[in-house]
Amino acid sequence: MIQRAQFINCEEDDKDIIVSFALYDSETTIKSLILHRTFFFEEFLDENERGVNVSLEGDHFDQENFNTLKSIKIRKSDIEIVATFREYKLDISKIDKSDIDEMLSLLNKQNYDNRFTIDIA
Repeated sequence: MIQRAQFINCEEDDKDIIVSFALYDSETTIKSLILHRTFFFEEFLDENERGVNVSLEGDHFDQENFNTLKSIKIRKSDIEIVATFREYKLDISKIDKSDIDEMLSLLNKQNYDNRFTIDIA
């Protein structure tokens, strides 16, 4: 199922890089899909625990803290996000190009060590 992204929020500071998508949800109106990399304490994690954590607000499952980003495919109007335990398909047709460019910039920073693949067409 493809979910429509209403907008993208991008945040970066000394400790974190976060890309979040606001998704329309008929039950709660809006929920967030978050791609979050925390550099602050990553050096203390096991190798297999490092990377970009992917979480969807309200989606709880065993080992959700280990749902790390494996690949992201970006097309003109949609994004496919593949994580360890879940896949997400988003319609980004309503998102401004400048927001998509900012998202791409932060994704590249999150991927400084090539932990996931980025495919842009």
